[in-house]
This record gives sequence, C-alpha cells and structure tokens, in this order.
Amino acid sequence: MAAVRDAGRAGRSLMPAALFTVSGWVLRVAGIVCAVVGYGRWKAAFHPGPFSVPTPWWQTYLVFPLLLAGGGVLFLLGQQAGVHGRRRRAGPVRPAELAAGSFVLYLRSFEDDRRRAGLEESRVRGIASVFSFAYVSGLTEEEQLTRVLAPVAPVVAVGEPGERLPLAGARRLYLPLDDWQDTVSQLMGRSRLVVLTAGLTAGVLWEVGEAARKLPPQRLVVLVPMDPGEYGTFRDQVRATMPGRPDGTPCLELPDWPPDPTGRPVHETVFKGAIWYGSQGEPHFARFGASGKRPPLRSRIRAELGAGLRPVIDRARPGAHR
Repeated sequence: MAAVRDAGRAGRSLMPAALFTVSGWVLRVAGIVCAVVGYGRWKAAFHPGPFSVPTPWWQTYLVFPLLLAGGGVLFLLGQQAGVHGRRRRAGPVRPAELAAGSFVLYLRSFEDDRRRAGLEESRVRGIASVFSFAYVSGLTEEEQLTRVLAPVAPVVAVGEPGERLPLAGARRLYLPLDDWQDTVSQLMGRSRLVVLTAGLTAGVLWEVGEAARKLPPQRLVVLVPMDPGEYGTFRDQVRATMPGRPDGTPCLELPDWPPDPTGRPVHETVFKGAIWYGSQGEPHFARFGASGKRPPLRSRIRAELGAGLRPVIDRARPGAHR
C-alpha cells in the first residue's frame, strides 16, 4: 500500500506539464531577444556609425548591460521551466510492467538524486561568460545519462518515497522503505544492464554486493563521482562486505584508480570515470576527461559518458552479439 500511495503522490502535478513547457520556450525566446538587443546596442554605443545618434551614458552602462544580463536570467528560467514540465509528464512505472531485458536499471543513493537533478554548470570563462547561458544544456545531469543509455533500453530507477514529483530522467518506480531489497534484486536479474553510482551509504554497498552475486560482470557499470581517496574508501568497504568465491577472491573486482596521462589536462565532469567489465570479466576503468581533447561546452556529461561507455553500449544494445 505504501508503494502505491507514493506512486500516486509522485504522479500528481500541481500545474499542467504543457504550461511549463510552453512557458519555458517563451522565456527562452524572450531571453535570447533581450540578450541580443542588449549586446548589440551596447556594442554600437562604443562603435557608433557616421549617422548614429549619441547614446546617453545611463543607457550604455545601465540599460544595455541589464538587458543582456536579464536575457540570460530569462533563458535559464526557461530551461528550468522545461525541466519542471518534463517532471510533470513523467508518470511512475510498476515493477510488473517491466519485461525482462526491456530496461536499464539505474541505482544510486537518494542524495545523488539531489545532486543530479539540476542543470550542469557553465564552463565558459572570460569575456564569453556574458553569454554563458547559451552554453548550458537544457538537460539535467541525469537526463544526459539516460540519453547516453537510450540505445540500450529505457532507464528505470527507484524513486525516493514521498517525493512530490519524479525527477527528470529515468522513469521512477516506488517501493516501501522497509521492503525494497527483494524487488531491487529481482529487477537486477530482469534488467538488460545495471548502472550503479558508487557511494558509501549502506544501500549502495548492499546493491554492489547483490549485483556481484546476481549478475555476470558484463551487465554491470559502476559510475564513479568521487576523488581517488573516496574511491579507495568505497573499494575497501565493498571488499569488506562483498561475498567471495570459494577460493577467497571477491566476486567483483574493483580496479585501482588509473593514473592521469602525463602532460594532459583532465577536464572533469561530475562523474570522474566509470568501471565496466570485458567478456572475461576483466575490469576497465574509463577515466573521463583524460584524453587531452577539449570537451564540448554543452552537454559535457553526455559527451564524456558516451565516449567512455561506448564499448558497453555497443555490446548491450538490442541486436548486438552478447
């Protein structure tokens, strides 16, 4: 009953999704117009033409910069409204509706939900930062992850009990707080792929151990959002709690943190890397941002995850030889 009640609560919206979606586009268009007009008039004030009328100082130093800044604010508000619209369109899913092999199971702590729910920060610096709003993806961090995994299957995650609306990204299913492990274990077995964000909570550590016991390693991906020290703590705790093989070796090997390539800058995102496993169960630690290539200004998470997880996605997509 608790699961049903939570699912119904999360599925209700206070305002129609279409209203947020339309408002989002209106705000973005208005923001672009304000920013372009503000920048154009500000630039023309410093480089007047032969027939230009002198611009009052208060317009040059107050009105036009405010138009530019206000345009950026309107654009970002429009992106946030779009996210809220997608949240209101996302209805909950029930475990019984999920056929075997038809979904990717995304596991993480609920604290990670709050970190992944926002838009990614702009990385633009210098004079170009006045247009930084144009370089912020309209997708949340979790939505970028689900777009990367979409060629494999739709992504499903367990939602936090009691949340008013599901977050944008993976579709949510709701389970009672005191009776979730059996259902999650069953979902692991029925999923096409399990993607788990590393963490130090008891729930995440249990999920890693259960995935190691339940799945072949080729069907597991561990996202690493932490620094080397915290990753070492995570690996030690997993080894201490994970069931072992008869020969005493752990069921799942977590590799060492790979060294950064010498002389190459590391362009980090919220995820520092991902661990995936080859055909023989050998671990691979894909270090994001360590290729030396400059990442795109927009959708950095999507670009890094897409490149780092390409072998997994190609192997797990429907129709691929597994």
